[in-house]
Amino acid sequence: MKVNFVMLLIALAIAALAAFGFYSGHKGEYQLLITIGSGLMLFIFLSGIIAVGFDAGGTANVRVVSIPFLLVGLVSNLIFAFFMAMAPYIIVNGIIMILYILICYSVVRALK
Repeated sequence: MKVNFVMLLIALAIAALAAFGFYSGHKGEYQLLITIGSGLMLFIFLSGIIAVGFDAGGTANVRVVSIPFLLVGLVSNLIFAFFMAMAPYIIVNGIIMILYILICYSVVRALK
């Protein structure tokens, strides 16, 4: 696994700006939760798309997996930004993140 640190910083900046957008858009009790949750989720997905490289063709496969999860994460966070409830937010986004990590791990492990 190779990490491109410049692209990792760019992914962090994009995720931070998106998280700030969710922070500005949600004026409720769980504003900080959705900010941190969306920022972390988007950072992990963007890192898989633009910053992390694998040997033996794994990079393309991880990117193909990361793009739909990024879109699902964006839609999920947009929905919860308007209709916020803490427990469903943590459960749904936790399941999305665990599935993403499981699939990426399986793809990289299958190519070894």
